[in-house]
Amino acid sequence: MGDASYGLKHGRRGSSSSNPPTDPTHPGFPGIGQQNSIMSRGSHRGMFVRYTKLAFRDVLDGLSNTIAMGEIITDIGDADVRSVQADKGGAPSEANVRDNPSWCTDNGLKDPARPQFWDSSATLDTVTRSYSGRGFLWAGSTQMYSGFTTILPPNREICVNAFYINDGICPPSSRHQGGVHVLMGDGAVKFVTDSIEAGDSHQGAVFDSGTPFKGTGVRAPGSPSPYGLWGALGTRANKEIISEDF
Repeated sequence: MGDASYGLKHGRRGSSSSNPPTDPTHPGFPGIGQQNSIMSRGSHRGMFVRYTKLAFRDVLDGLSNTIAMGEIITDIGDADVRSVQADKGGAPSEANVRDNPSWCTDNGLKDPARPQFWDSSATLDTVTRSYSGRGFLWAGSTQMYSGFTTILPPNREICVNAFYINDGICPPSSRHQGGVHVLMGDGAVKFVTDSIEAGDSHQGAVFDSGTPFKGTGVRAPGSPSPYGLWGALGTRANKEIISEDF
């Protein structure tokens, strides 16, 4: 399969998009069940949700206020923090990333002398799975291959649970200076800078685990984005008010 240079906007937290919700058009797909459906509804709040049919009518925040697609770089084997995931001893876990989007920075996975690259002590996922780099399978629907989140701002690091098909923090990225291009739901193409207002990068994400354990307060399912203007642009139906240019 060919590489991908653009990704679809998934949920704000990539919780288990590898475990899709119930969809009657895919009755035989393994792993689909009620728990996965609950998890997806609580976390996947973007314009595209794996194995789920959505239409323009579902974008209640307005097509001009909602990101549909954006740029992603393709891994070229240089340990770029934006194009391949890294771990140390099996960490981070999904809970680590869910509760702190900046976990990979805070726990020393980056090279302190070259923070755009992973430290040599970290294990890159492409070492054990050569096909798992960012954008490697254009038709693959996991976030590493063809999706992104609006949690950390553009061109920040990927921070994903230690198996590539699991999801986590996957910002859009580009190889031109200062930001990324995104496609809005109404067809407009806009350049979003790396410095866009994105709230608290250590704030835990909105989630629903599919069990009695779910987010509370600003993390409760249905809450507005805790990630400022950037997060608000990534949700399709959470009634955030976009009152500033970007």
